[in-house]
Amino acid sequence: MTKTIFVDENEDIFEAFENAGLEYDRKKVEHLRFISRKQSNNYIGYYQFKSGEDYYKFYILPKMSPKVEDENTNKQNFINLLKIYYELKSKYKELKANEIFDNVIDFSFDDKQQRQNSDDLDAFINYKYHDALDVVEAFFKKHKSSLIKEIDFISQGIKNRLNLRKNITELDKSKIHQSKKIPFTYSKFAVITMECLDYFLKKELQKKTKSQAKKLNINLKNRFKTKENFEFHIKQITSKKIKKLFKTKEQLELFSALLQLVGVENYFESESSKEIFKLHNQHSLFFRPEKLFEWMVYDKLKEKYSDYEILKDGFKNGTTKKYLLADVHRDSNPDFILKKEDGIIVVDAKWKILENKSDISFEDVAKLRRDAILNNANESILIYPQVAFSENRLSLEFDHFQFKIKELHV
Repeated sequence: MTKTIFVDENEDIFEAFENAGLEYDRKKVEHLRFISRKQSNNYIGYYQFKSGEDYYKFYILPKMSPKVEDENTNKQNFINLLKIYYELKSKYKELKANEIFDNVIDFSFDDKQQRQNSDDLDAFINYKYHDALDVVEAFFKKHKSSLIKEIDFISQGIKNRLNLRKNITELDKSKIHQSKKIPFTYSKFAVITMECLDYFLKKELQKKTKSQAKKLNINLKNRFKTKENFEFHIKQITSKKIKKLFKTKEQLELFSALLQLVGVENYFESESSKEIFKLHNQHSLFFRPEKLFEWMVYDKLKEKYSDYEILKDGFKNGTTKKYLLADVHRDSNPDFILKKEDGIIVVDAKWKILENKSDISFEDVAKLRRDAILNNANESILIYPQVAFSENRLSLEFDHFQFKIKELHV
């Protein structure tokens, strides 16, 4: 039996379990304590585990889409955020998430004709395809594997190890039977991957996705032998025999990527008509919503302010500016600085809901003001994912400091 629980971003996950009357082995999920480590909010993510005879799924939902009564609406809101994550990750490899490798997923081989909610899921799945192909490509850039194969040959001079049995039985004594060992590139991971890519390429794919997969598959076939006493068929991907081959973190990431290519992770109960496998020891992503929002803002700023040089805190050259206050060296780190010849704009992204102007934090405005002064900015902006009051695009003022409030909806 599988039980599902939805947890809001600002809830304690263990209290939520207990309030829902779910019985579970607390020690089994204690490693998830990091999810609630930050006082103000949880990581966002999805996780399934087994306790006793039951499976428990929980989704941590962002504050912009709090849980409602309808389960499918909650799952759809969660998938929408995951779609944003994969879309941004395809553009910015620096976007990172925490990974847990003992997750359980509900897996089935992909059949688009059976897929429910396909219009909503197609974009999300396509972003996952690109992410999976990137993982596969990165793995084989580093992966070097080979076998030593002994081959027999005939020569009139002795150059390698003699094959005594064949030389004794050879009637033509001018022929000297010898053998030598030759290394050749071979990998079971490559055999499995090529079979998965062949299967994947039979799907109805977007042109860019198909081109990336085809190029990768051709490259692997040119590098690796496809057959060497090892047979793999696509339906074996869920077997214990195949799963136990993947042991290290990188190998587990490869396995997870291959599953994404050949199958689909099932979220909606309406998909229960499929043959679904409970796959253990799979990876699950958890990410800080405020960090994801910063990348969303960065992506939007690049689009809207294309004629500016845009600096992002913690990315490439960053935004750090050092200053001295009360004989103490300090750092100014606005989230973004937009520069061009005739002006500088300082921007901070805030993962908060503004119901009214009184919700604007004094500390946020004070920091924005300091950063604006230090960078000689002529415009300052605070960006929020949700602004309820009507002045959200008008200038506000605090102690002769003018700034703007803007909304970027998630």
